[in-house]
Amino acid sequence: MSNAVPDGTQKVHPATREILPEDPMEMRGFEVPGDPDLMLRLLVEEYARMGWGSAAIMQLARDPNYAVFHGLLAFLGEEELLRRVSAVISRCGVMRVKQEVQPAEPPPGPFVQLDMSQPSGDA
Repeated sequence: MSNAVPDGTQKVHPATREILPEDPMEMRGFEVPGDPDLMLRLLVEEYARMGWGSAAIMQLARDPNYAVFHGLLAFLGEEELLRRVSAVISRCGVMRVKQEVQPAEPPPGPFVQLDMSQPSGDA
């Protein structure tokens, strides 16, 4: 198996490559071609499965530090984004988990103590 990529250059694992001054080694987001409707649906479903409702997702979209939802807000506008977020949530629902703590029931008795330290002689 070769470590070459289709253009013939060798692949280098990021942990072993040389650190260059022009490579700040920080995550950067950038736009790529794609379907904004599909991206929105996938993102809303992911957050809905974590328990986020439409109000929380819209709050996330208003945060300019969250480039994906904020970009979709700028692209679609507040009303349209809310309409689409609500449509996805109405289709897939929001995961809600309720933790109930119940006291443990005492085990049924009476208990019989078994002593396994002595051989029984019945082999």
